[in-house]
Amino acid sequence: MIAVLCALPQEINPLISRVNITKKFNFEKSIFHQADLNGLPVIFVQTGIGRSNAVKATNYLLQTLKITTLISSGVAGGIREGIHVGDLIIGENVCYCKQSGFEGERLPLESTLSCTGELVQLAVQLSNRLELRSHNGDVLTVDTVIGGAATKREIGRSTSFISVDMESAAIAEVAHANGIDFVVIRSVSDDVDDDLEIDYDNLITDTGKVKISHLAINILKNPQQLANLKRLNKQTKTATRILSVFLLQFLPLLYEKMVTPTNSS
Repeated sequence: MIAVLCALPQEINPLISRVNITKKFNFEKSIFHQADLNGLPVIFVQTGIGRSNAVKATNYLLQTLKITTLISSGVAGGIREGIHVGDLIIGENVCYCKQSGFEGERLPLESTLSCTGELVQLAVQLSNRLELRSHNGDVLTVDTVIGGAATKREIGRSTSFISVDMESAAIAEVAHANGIDFVVIRSVSDDVDDDLEIDYDNLITDTGKVKISHLAINILKNPQQLANLKRLNKQTKTATRILSVFLLQFLPLLYEKMVTPTNSS
C-alpha cells in the first residue's frame, strides 16, 4: 500500500474529498484515512506539524499496515527565484537542519537522504505531461517556520535547496531505516518574495487549528498578522488544489509501475 503523509487538514482534505474512505483511525495527534482510489488501496495520513509528529505517525503506520511507498506531501515554502505559489516541488535529496535562524553562515546539516530515483523520474515525467510548473532538486527540513522573505532568499542564494518544510526529513529517515521507497512531492504555498512573519507557535496548534484568543491579542498588537494569515490561507488553497490533481494521477502510475515486470538482462 502507498501512503501519502501531510501535516495539516488543509493539505489532506482536498485529497480525501476525492476518494472513497473505507476506514479512519487515530493515533495520538495523527489521523489515518484508508481509502479506495478507483480500486487501488491508499492511506492518507495527517501527521501534525513538525519532526516529532511525523516520526510518530510514520512509525505507527509501518507497524500497523504493510506499506511499500511513503510520500511526504503538503505545502512547502519556495526559497529560490522563479519558484512560485502553486508550483510542484519534487525532492531528489532531503536534508535536515536543527538551526532555527540563518545568519548567512553555512547551514549545519544533521542528515542528507536521497529520494527513490524511480519515483522522482516518474513524478517529473507526469508533471511535464500535465504541463504543470515543477522543480526537482534538494529540499530542506527545519524545526521552525521560515516566513521572512530575506531569510528565504539568503538560504536559496547560498545553498542548493529549492524549498523548505518541517516534516520531509523525518519521514525520509523512517523510510530509509525500513528500506521503503520514498519521495517528496509538495506544492509551494509561499514563495521567496512572500514576507509572512507570522507568530506560528502562538497562533496555530501543531494540528493546524488557529488559537482564537492568541490571534485576537496578536491582531491588536500587529494588525498585519491577520492580513498575512488570510493571504497564506488563500495561497495554501491554490497549492493544495494543484497538488491533489497531481497526486490523484500519480498514485495509479505508481501501482502500475509496481505490477509491470522489469526487463531482465
